Amino acid sequence: MRRPKRLETWLISGVTCLSLLLCALFGGISYQILSRSITEQSGAKALGLAHAVATRTDVITALQTGHSSPQLLAAIEGIRLASKADFIVVGDTHKYRIVHPDSDKIGKKMEGGDSQAALEGESYISEAQGSLGRSIRGKVPVLDEQGQIIGLVSVGFLSQSVGALIDKRIPEIIMTVLGVLLMGVLVAFWMGRQVREMLFGLQPAEIGRLFVEQDAILNTVRMGVVALDADGRIRKLNQRAREILALSPTCQPNTLRLNDLLPQHADFLLTNQNKTIRGFELFANEQWLVMSRVPFQVRDQNDGLLLTMRPADEIERLSQQLAKVQEFAEMLRVQTHDYSNKLHTLGALLQLKAYDKAVEFIGQESQGWQAQIHLLLSQIHEPTIAGLLLGKYHKAKELNIEFQISPDSQLSDVQDAIMLERMVSIMGNLIDNAIEAVHRANNHKPRRVVVTLDETASNLIFDVEDSGDGISKTEYSTIFDPDYSSKQGAQHGVGMYIVNTYLCACHGSLEFADSDLGGARFSVYIPTKPLPEVGTV
Repeated sequence: MRRPKRLETWLISGVTCLSLLLCALFGGISYQILSRSITEQSGAKALGLAHAVATRTDVITALQTGHSSPQLLAAIEGIRLASKADFIVVGDTHKYRIVHPDSDKIGKKMEGGDSQAALEGESYISEAQGSLGRSIRGKVPVLDEQGQIIGLVSVGFLSQSVGALIDKRIPEIIMTVLGVLLMGVLVAFWMGRQVREMLFGLQPAEIGRLFVEQDAILNTVRMGVVALDADGRIRKLNQRAREILALSPTCQPNTLRLNDLLPQHADFLLTNQNKTIRGFELFANEQWLVMSRVPFQVRDQNDGLLLTMRPADEIERLSQQLAKVQEFAEMLRVQTHDYSNKLHTLGALLQLKAYDKAVEFIGQESQGWQAQIHLLLSQIHEPTIAGLLLGKYHKAKELNIEFQISPDSQLSDVQDAIMLERMVSIMGNLIDNAIEAVHRANNHKPRRVVVTLDETASNLIFDVEDSGDGISKTEYSTIFDPDYSSKQGAQHGVGMYIVNTYLCACHGSLEFADSDLGGARFSVYIPTKPLPEVGTV
């Protein structure tokens, strides 16, 4: 089977053939222009020389007397040789020659049939066949003192002499054409290499196969994929993305922008494009989507973004199960670590026979734990919220942070499953932020986090306070920005944005101020009456 030509071979061959064609065309046009230019120059030179000869006194005298002297013939011959003209002929009004470079032709009639106009007073350039051959001639009438025409002067350059002048310039044209051709070939090779590098060495057949494979893969996966350029124009999206975003099958992706698909979140998704964000939730097209954003890197430069999305309800059950398992495992790990240390301490007290100290130590530990359990059981009647708070209690305790649930807290069962899910996300993010703020604080205040829950006839209310470094005034206006974060990592910087998203979906609100503990205080208000969902942020 014959192997197909490589792309760079086609490119080099095509550019080389085009260069040959252009060089041939250039050479032909250049030759025509050069031939015409030399011919016109020869005619103009002949006409100027004829004017100079026609005004000579000895030429006028010779025409008046009807014969030429040897001195005149010698003078005219000298002018001819000096000007490199092929002939200078002087004729009378009857076109008989009185001056000619060939003495045998003197006294004979002029040939060519192009002299009559000169005897009528015109000066012109003509081309005709004369006694010496075909030539380019300049013809001028000769006038006496009274202005009467007494003859004419004809100066000419033979066509073969003009052709010889043209032939001398042909090597220059050939060298120029060859130079242009060589440059075209070099450019063809350079273009071939550049194209090969830009296409990563792939040939047209390979590119076509890769495109088909990519299209098949994208339309097979059950995750929506959207490729964007840097300013938000859609490059490509798969069939699953069309279904998730409710787009028409006939809709052309290259006519869309991200603002057309996700108008509420386009600014967030196009901000800080160097940053990878994975697994965040957004409300769009009347549904919650789990999305990730990854920047494109082409030759170490950002060339756009890749968005992946999937409806949250498809993975909600699995993610909830996984979250519960992880939370339970984390709780067991913390408890194992904590109680291992306490058992070692209790064992040492017993070995030292410090029984009173051992009993006191047991009482102190059980008192704090039982107080939290009693408070959760008696005042927090929603098991999911109680489990969340218990898990955060252990997390804070591992970091040596006092986690306190206000004794005034109370919360009944939450019947709305969707609202409960959002409350867990909001409370979890705020408590995690508070614990992190206390853990990073550089002050010498007691390391505390206090959570208060309450409910009224119209709202569920909870506060989260900490003794961290607080929030500066400059951060008040940026805390809900999607790229705001005081931590490092791909997923940091979207926690408060997600909190705000859930609050808007619940028609809730959030206030923040300085805490009495010395850090920040966040207060959340969520209406208890179910309201239609919105997707604004």
